[in-house]
Amino acid sequence: MRLGTIIIYLFITLAKIFGLSDRSLEFSVEYFVGVETKYVCLLSCEKSYWYRNFVKRGSSQNIAAMSVYVDRRENLDFKMIDLCLTHSTAPIGILINPKCSTFEDLMYYASENSFFDARYKWLIVDETEIINNLSVTVNTDRYLENFNSAEEENNVTDINMTIVQVLSAVNLSVDADITVSITKGSRRYDLFEIFNFGKIRGGKFIIQKIGNWDEKKGLNISKVFKYYRRWDFQNMALKMIVAMNTLGKAFDPVMITNRVPAPGVAVITQTGAQILEEVAALHNIRYNYTVVDRWVGDYKREHLYTVTNGLYFREHDITPVLRFLRNHFSRYDVLFPSVTLYETRYYYKIPSYGIGNFENQFLRPLSTAAWWCVVAIAILCGIVLMLSAIVERRPITIDFALFSVLALICQQFFEEFEDVRRISSARKLTILVTGLSCLLIYNYYTSSVVSWLLNGPPPSINSLQELLESPLQPLFQDTGVSYSWLQLPDYYYNNKNTKAEDELKKRLLNMKKNGKNIFKSVNDGIDLVRQGGYVYHTDTNGANKRISETFTQRELCDLDSLESMPKYLLYPCVQKNSPYRQFYSWSLLRLKERGIIRCIQLRTWSQGLKCDGSSPRALALGGAAPAFILLAIGYVLGTIIMLLER
Repeated sequence: MRLGTIIIYLFITLAKIFGLSDRSLEFSVEYFVGVETKYVCLLSCEKSYWYRNFVKRGSSQNIAAMSVYVDRRENLDFKMIDLCLTHSTAPIGILINPKCSTFEDLMYYASENSFFDARYKWLIVDETEIINNLSVTVNTDRYLENFNSAEEENNVTDINMTIVQVLSAVNLSVDADITVSITKGSRRYDLFEIFNFGKIRGGKFIIQKIGNWDEKKGLNISKVFKYYRRWDFQNMALKMIVAMNTLGKAFDPVMITNRVPAPGVAVITQTGAQILEEVAALHNIRYNYTVVDRWVGDYKREHLYTVTNGLYFREHDITPVLRFLRNHFSRYDVLFPSVTLYETRYYYKIPSYGIGNFENQFLRPLSTAAWWCVVAIAILCGIVLMLSAIVERRPITIDFALFSVLALICQQFFEEFEDVRRISSARKLTILVTGLSCLLIYNYYTSSVVSWLLNGPPPSINSLQELLESPLQPLFQDTGVSYSWLQLPDYYYNNKNTKAEDELKKRLLNMKKNGKNIFKSVNDGIDLVRQGGYVYHTDTNGANKRISETFTQRELCDLDSLESMPKYLLYPCVQKNSPYRQFYSWSLLRLKERGIIRCIQLRTWSQGLKCDGSSPRALALGGAAPAFILLAIGYVLGTIIMLLER
């Protein structure tokens, strides 16, 4: 027994001198094959022959490798290390021996440069812990937080304490893929994963067994998705930032998580927050809320009162909803799937006074082809009447044909006080057929105009430019979206209306300088619209809820709206390259598959209301303008003819 211990001790000494063994080489290749990694970076302090053997065996498994010699601290080439760790866009495997003198320096460097996220699969191969009685006994209670059994706890205490101490001090998070292998006997490695639910947020440092490797049986590693193994965050707090108006009250999370949101809370914020609360309840997470008044900021360090700035400067972890803005995509990460929709409109009461817009409805009842047919019939009738006048040897021909056709169109009859016996049958038949055609066309025309007037009220304002020309006073909802839109010169609700929105911004800023309150809550804004004289910009969910509570059926028929922002999908967002991005996307997809997201949406969204039936609309002067224009032209033409005749 004494001799065996000495042999083992000599083997350990040789391992320290010459580096990792051929058995660890076989295990390492098989491990990276098992975790489906096609590129491996070797941070090696061993002789080059080990690297050559790894490349040879790895190439047979379609694994590419690159090695960086890291034996001495003063000779560390961080440019080569960066090249090795960023050489591939695919997941990168990293193999390192903890007995290298530079191990601690490399771990801190990896922590500072975000090399512990989900893109990197670390394998730390420790061959010195061969049997328990050769290990140094160290109290590990302050490092070890999670055990599945007493046997596993005993196994974990075999891990080299240098590894534990270093990794417990660096910035690990829940997405870290770090596997530590320890030797058990001469033919087996036990595998442990090491991570932290969030070092910066005070999370727990976790070591738990995930499998083993045996020289005969090969790799036996857990196939369970890692976030199932990391389900319970142990009541860790994440920082959530939301934009809302508390109306001077102290913030309480109930304001945004209740079935009925508090005044000043947008429905989109309520929906997104409730969905994230479902994730928190499943995984034992709690949120520390920060309330700001704007969603989108200017990305200046001194302006941390906006949601995007809070994420960009990594002061906060997550926000319930943000728009997918392409020019901001490099500042934060978007989580999928979407959690709600956002649509804004300008609501107003249709004005019942003023001249109205010019609406040439008198040309619309007939299509262009129909109008050309009317012209063709008039020309054909005129030609036949002119020919009949020539045959009848009348003193006037062109005048007779022209005024006869004009009289027929107006359902009148042109009379010359002539001898009826001189009228030809062709002339009588032509006048009869043309008169009947004009009568039918007149009936179709008048019925179309009357039906248009009796239909429900069409939009009296068809564009934002027309809205600016109207006498309506603009008001906006007091939300972070409105504040961001008014503050940022390059932020628009709709890129098709940039010119009109710039003009509207100038008008609102002038109103604000004059002491007018341009921001109103949903309830106050819709009530002002109901009184008339105001146009209110808000999201459709909040507006529909208030309209359904206060408007009568008659008032619904007088209400109209103009589209501002079309329907946009909104997504929860996290810091750029956040360690929680993959976890939250996975959790949200699980909620969507189970119908929980849809259930919350149906519970918080409101349904739009429409006017039942129709209401007659008075014809404004602008709509009747063509009739008056035609009358004026007739008066002018008649006066000119009278002067010429005299």
